[in-house]
Amino acid sequence: MKTDANSFGTLSTRLYGLLAAERYSESTMRDMRFILCSMSNFMETNCLEEYSSEIGEQFVAHCVNDLRICSSRISRAKNIVGKLNRLMQGLDGRDALLPDMSKKFALPDGLAKSLTAYLTYCTEKGNRKTTVHMNYLVCGNFLKNLSNLGCTEITDATVEQVQAAVLAVGHICYWERVRQFFRFLADSNYLKQNYSGLIQHRRRPMPQPTVYSPEEIRIIEESFDLFSSAGIRNYAITLLMSRYGIRACDVSSLTFDNINFENNRLHFMQQKTDDPWEGELFPEIKNALHRYINCVRPNTVACSNIFITLAPPYTPVDNRVINTMMHTQFEHAKINVAGRMHGSRALRSSVASNMINDGISTEVVRRVLGHGTKRALKHYARIDIESMRLCPLPVPEPTGAFAGILSGKGAQLHV
Repeated sequence: MKTDANSFGTLSTRLYGLLAAERYSESTMRDMRFILCSMSNFMETNCLEEYSSEIGEQFVAHCVNDLRICSSRISRAKNIVGKLNRLMQGLDGRDALLPDMSKKFALPDGLAKSLTAYLTYCTEKGNRKTTVHMNYLVCGNFLKNLSNLGCTEITDATVEQVQAAVLAVGHICYWERVRQFFRFLADSNYLKQNYSGLIQHRRRPMPQPTVYSPEEIRIIEESFDLFSSAGIRNYAITLLMSRYGIRACDVSSLTFDNINFENNRLHFMQQKTDDPWEGELFPEIKNALHRYINCVRPNTVACSNIFITLAPPYTPVDNRVINTMMHTQFEHAKINVAGRMHGSRALRSSVASNMINDGISTEVVRRVLGHGTKRALKHYARIDIESMRLCPLPVPEPTGAFAGILSGKGAQLHV
């Protein structure tokens, strides 16, 4: 068999190694093995050695027409083909495993101009790159649907076309972005009428966040086995989340450049917001990190991330692994999680709520959590009933005619 970069043997071996390193569930890996084995048989039967995207398409058709496997495995086959295509293009690691999000829309000039103008407006308004990109995907999809209905100019769109194009966008959670798009079009005179009223308004649910008391957090922290390598590592990870409220994705992305042990400082760029975060490195966290780095962490220069797997191949511990670890630790600590979330995000919401309920100003809490505005705290801050009991004013004693009515004076007896 050929050993060049495009041979199926080389690509499939590399892909399986990447999948194993990401620690997918056993059921997922079983499906992946089935698809790769079926593709290997397909290649051998057709005397093929070098993989191409066209062969990948032929294999998917083979799964549908000849193997007649279930729809979930057909979807898995398409997923595998996409990963192989990205490997073949020279991508590696997670860039090969994750799909390309830079979707392109072939739109008529009249529709494309309105989309470009809206994205420029969003950028100038200060929307983050992730928000602008999501607006591009949703509104671009809407305009593509509009184009498929025969509309080439946004000014020519009819009520019927707008409604049909919105329904074809998909989930109702995306409709609000199209509503905002129509408001912009009307305000900027791209449309004479504001069609945003045609789209059903969806009020976002605001569930009360999960909060654990400081005592429950202490029990979780003390439940780690500090005589095991995994326990020492996971204890350091948990302290970062339970003391600072740092997101799991930010913890997994920490490198040695983000920690200044000499000056006791921790700093990094937040993955979600792309904003800087900086704070004091608490003594207990510094000690936990030193213990993990000096006694447990594999001595490898191949990975600059602080938190890595403890067995080769040494790869960063991602946020999914951290969430799974936290789920397990909540149960191990015998914390009552009935009706409550018990992942890494629960630690973040607990930090916010407990700080606010302790009387710490919202500005300090905002900075600790790394939020851009105080409004974001409403997603995490839980109402403290005991503190609210201190707010009501005492009921004044009744006076005058009202006091007389309450005492029964002057009341007429009706028989």
